Amino acid sequence: MNTMNWLLKREHWEHKGGFFWAPIVVSGIIVLISIGSMLFATVMGRDGGFHIGGNSDVSLSQALASVSQADKLEIAQGIAVGYPAIAMPVMVTLGFVVFFYALGCLYDERKDRSILFWKSLPISDRDTVVAKALTALVVGPLIAIAVSLALALLVTFTFMLLAAFHGMNLFGAVLGNGNFYLVILQILSFIPIYVLWALPTVGYLMFVSSWAKTKPFLWAVGVPVLGGVILSWINLLSGSPFELDKYWEIIVGRGLGSAFPGTWLGYVSEQNAHITPDNALGFLLSNTYSLLATANLWIGVAIGLAFLAAAVKMRRYRDEG
Repeated sequence: MNTMNWLLKREHWEHKGGFFWAPIVVSGIIVLISIGSMLFATVMGRDGGFHIGGNSDVSLSQALASVSQADKLEIAQGIAVGYPAIAMPVMVTLGFVVFFYALGCLYDERKDRSILFWKSLPISDRDTVVAKALTALVVGPLIAIAVSLALALLVTFTFMLLAAFHGMNLFGAVLGNGNFYLVILQILSFIPIYVLWALPTVGYLMFVSSWAKTKPFLWAVGVPVLGGVILSWINLLSGSPFELDKYWEIIVGRGLGSAFPGTWLGYVSEQNAHITPDNALGFLLSNTYSLLATANLWIGVAIGLAFLAAAVKMRRYRDEG
């Protein structure tokens, strides 16, 4: 266990730029745009510019003061259940970080010959590969979620402060809403599904990373995409002898794109339900966990584990770039 903890720390130290600073930079951009937009609206609406009833031109303070109590509660409910949505670009960034980390983590150590140093230590190839997989599948998402929540809370509290400054106090209604806290647990509940869903992509990329002597991106992405293009070209010339929809969906889409959070939503069977702001995230979580009953998920898990086992074997015998 101490060895695994040390290996995870090593991965974090070596790849802090991707797993920590990339979400921070994206969050900083979102904060600047969001808060800048709110301040701009505050300044522009200070002396007028808002129309109520289609006739009057009122200031921002007057517009907010005219909001009814029922509307305030509805706004507060929307904030309580939806405030993390502003951090979606951070989760997209996570997908790219995980993809390129998995693609380079075993190749780079052969390229710079650092593998010779790590192999001189009493650390097995299995532990090294497992630590890298855990970094991509668990540590990275946890860091991204933490940064996302910090971003969402900062923007949300800034919005509520500006609203309070203009006479609409939302703090009590938002902070007294249980969904404001429950949504954090619901977001964390997506991690187990992400681990299982992303496993085939991460396993495949790590295998290519352990095997490729040069240009792992071309091998990992270029070969399946080029294969699809060639088959499509053959179809065009010979009258469509191949059914390629599943190829692009499973080999390219599922095989290469599963590192991106939320890509499983296209594979879940939606239940008939009336979606409201109150139950939207719970409905999404319920549909997400329905994947546990699908062969798609578990076949992908088996393939991902097989690729990781192959990556362990390849690392054992490929010492040099």
